[in-house]
Amino acid sequence: MRDIATRAKVSIGTVSRVLNRHADVDDELRIRVEATARKLGYRLNTRTRGVAHAKSRILGLILCNDFGLSSAQSLLLLGVEEYCARTGYYLLFARHQFPAEATAETRQMPAVIETPGLADCIILVGAIQANIWKAFDAHGLNYVVLANHLAGEEPAPRCSQVRYADDAGCYEAVRYLAQLGHTDIWYIGDASRPWHRNRYRGYARAMGELSLAPHVHTIALSDNEFENGQSAVSHILDQHWPVTAVLAASDELAFGAREGLRQHRRDVPKHVSLIGFEHQAGHARGSNLTSVCIDMAEVGRQLAKLAIAQIEARETHPQTVTLPTVFNKRSTCRPLRKEEHMLL
Repeated sequence: MRDIATRAKVSIGTVSRVLNRHADVDDELRIRVEATARKLGYRLNTRTRGVAHAKSRILGLILCNDFGLSSAQSLLLLGVEEYCARTGYYLLFARHQFPAEATAETRQMPAVIETPGLADCIILVGAIQANIWKAFDAHGLNYVVLANHLAGEEPAPRCSQVRYADDAGCYEAVRYLAQLGHTDIWYIGDASRPWHRNRYRGYARAMGELSLAPHVHTIALSDNEFENGQSAVSHILDQHWPVTAVLAASDELAFGAREGLRQHRRDVPKHVSLIGFEHQAGHARGSNLTSVCIDMAEVGRQLAKLAIAQIEARETHPQTVTLPTVFNKRSTCRPLRKEEHMLL
């Protein structure tokens, strides 16, 4: 702080008021001090802050590298908020763009982190690049992550994590389609999303064990998942590629795929069997869609539980909670076999 004051030609008291976000600071002085602090690489360490200030009883949830909340992320947010309300905590939500190519010199931490007295622990969701959690480690920040959202192939951070077994659920879905006699089974998703890549791994493992050739469409043709599913199926059919079953990486993609099939006069399940990935178990939005299901609200509750345990020092070592998926068989799949009697 003395270095910042000297370089910015202000008093240490002014530096303190700027860094602590006091309102009684002239805008020109504030800009000068903040610019000087950035040049000097100043970051507030929340472990140090925690010694001087009482706990705020606030959790932060940061959505990384995403433009808006999907239905799954909305349910997760509700689960976090529900657990916070039940335990007397509050929730701050923020988005943060932190591209994979951002370096230590160019990174800028979210305001929810740099503002003293706000969040005691951060929940990271979205496309979590390695440079994000490494920056948190470097600044001594308390955080937990949704492991399904970790991008890249680097080792996972040594922090508490929640994970749901989406790869295992997709593996089971492919085995089920194979039991029904399907061999031309397509996977559609968006390779830019880590959770879609997890689901692809379950699909690929099952196809490999069954000695079936994988059929994959993971290029996002639209930012809207419904439109992306519709476009993906239309592209597959326009190319006259064989398809008797589709496994979609989300329920939005599945509903879009069904619309694309309808537009090409393909009926579900008469001509093509369809499986989605549902984020609210047993809901299916009133549809009959066969789905791999995970309760995202419960995922949020478990993330909040780990974060609060970390704040209150009930857990001193990183914890991992794994939630299973449930495969709900409904009426969007049918057999291809011609036998009168089938044993599944």
